[in-house]
Amino acid sequence: MRKSGRYLQKAVIAITSSMLLMGCLSKPDEQLVREAEDALRTGTQASDDRRATSLPDDVRGNLRQPLTTRASSSILEEPRFSIQARQVPAADFFAQLTNESPYSLVVHPDVQGSITVNLRDVTLQEALDVVQDIYGFDVRREGRIYRVFPAGLRTETMTLNYLLLTREGMSQTSITSGGVAAQGGQGGVQGTRGQGGAQGGTAGSFGQPGGAQGGVGGQQGGIMGQTGSTISSRSETDFWKDLERTLSGIIGDGGGRSVVVSPQAGLATIRAYPHELRAARDFLQSAERSLQRQVILEARIVEVQLNESYQQGVDWTRITNAIGGGTSQFSFSGMSMDRSSLGGAVGFQFETANFNGMLELLSTQGTVQVLSNPRVTATNNQKAVIKIGEDEYFVTDVSTTTITGTATTSTPNIQLTPFFSGIALDVTPQISDDGTITLHIRPSVTETREQEKVVTLNRDSFVLPLARSNIRESDTVIRARDGEVVVIGGLMQTSYQDESSQVPVLGSIPGLGELFKNRRQREVKKELVIMLRPTIVGVDTWDNELETSRDLLRRWYNSN
Repeated sequence: MRKSGRYLQKAVIAITSSMLLMGCLSKPDEQLVREAEDALRTGTQASDDRRATSLPDDVRGNLRQPLTTRASSSILEEPRFSIQARQVPAADFFAQLTNESPYSLVVHPDVQGSITVNLRDVTLQEALDVVQDIYGFDVRREGRIYRVFPAGLRTETMTLNYLLLTREGMSQTSITSGGVAAQGGQGGVQGTRGQGGAQGGTAGSFGQPGGAQGGVGGQQGGIMGQTGSTISSRSETDFWKDLERTLSGIIGDGGGRSVVVSPQAGLATIRAYPHELRAARDFLQSAERSLQRQVILEARIVEVQLNESYQQGVDWTRITNAIGGGTSQFSFSGMSMDRSSLGGAVGFQFETANFNGMLELLSTQGTVQVLSNPRVTATNNQKAVIKIGEDEYFVTDVSTTTITGTATTSTPNIQLTPFFSGIALDVTPQISDDGTITLHIRPSVTETREQEKVVTLNRDSFVLPLARSNIRESDTVIRARDGEVVVIGGLMQTSYQDESSQVPVLGSIPGLGELFKNRRQREVKKELVIMLRPTIVGVDTWDNELETSRDLLRRWYNSN
């Protein structure tokens, strides 16, 4: 099944790439469409074949038997009995325990001690579990054979499938007064004339990144003015190092106990007592189940140019009522903002899986433009980052070097720094056992433009192309169920457009035409809306994704 899942993932990637290539053509290439459909058909057929051939005929026949037949199996009819023992030698106790059962039991020659129990109406497995927990014996079952080992130190090697890597990530959102706001990033924060930087690299200078560890120079001393509020989120993952420390805490130390972890081989060798080995084994099994959970994150980042009737922002009450009430759970985005100027960044979820319906409802309140449609798969508690845009270099620092000799010469030193312009989205999911998903979401839309500044140095004037950034971002933690649409709204922007009109003919007369013209500035308000739909990857998830891609391909081809 794992090989089938990987094959289906590759098929989805292949067909998505084909669709992107077809988007660049002026007309749909019928041959390319046919090849894409064949790839999808091959992926789904391969999955069906694997399912059909994975079980023998006799096993499938047994699975098709009526429920009453399976319910009367020998497993459910395991006999129950009562046990009374007082100071019975352990070897004799185990030897007599299976006399009237269909199981065989082998006792290790080093098993010693005596057992006292009084159990009523229990099965063999229940009795062995009780004795194992109370007296510390190591009881293992393989098929119909039980093996009993002494309650002493034992060595066992356990496996855990996980990548050998260390990941670090950092996000920061700042609101400042009397200075330029710092923009956080993955491993660096842009500041303005940072003075610190001792822990995060060199100090930021005119927006220069402050360092790989978050840039204290860009964070704390890198802003001219007082900081209004700051939200910093940092994640660091070194699983194998934490695993060895956790296992050592489970089994304890001293008395010959030891833990040896081999990240390259994915093995953990533990020497401990049987009950401690069982606790470590249960922990590793639970950890692997949690680590292997993954979720497909599908996002829509849209910008709504609001109509005249909705200049205060999108009316989410109308949208909630239109889709049947949705959920009444609201989560503040975690940013201390002025709601009147920024629209109040809030996040909430709707019990709907339809992106298109949400877009249609938004279009009733303004003109909707889809800025990006990113999609990514992330594992449990691992940050997924999507970045779409471009980097452009701007002047961030200017200095002069003066050489005095027979003639004094000054040489300007100009430092350039790349500034990002585009859309960035980082999401960290946490998937619980009951299918509830907790998301740490940080979307950011940055528009960087050039503005010229005249700087005079040593009586020389320089015209510098500096960067001017317009940033809309949010940082929120929200809970949702599988397939729900999470919405983050309220990120508003105000701009002004120059409009002019004139009286026909008269407005074109040179000189006098100005009397018949009208000019005004129109205020335009736009709101950024981020919609995110998490889907937990299950048994049939990739098959469903293939079918969705096939339907999208057909609709695209028919529409062109």
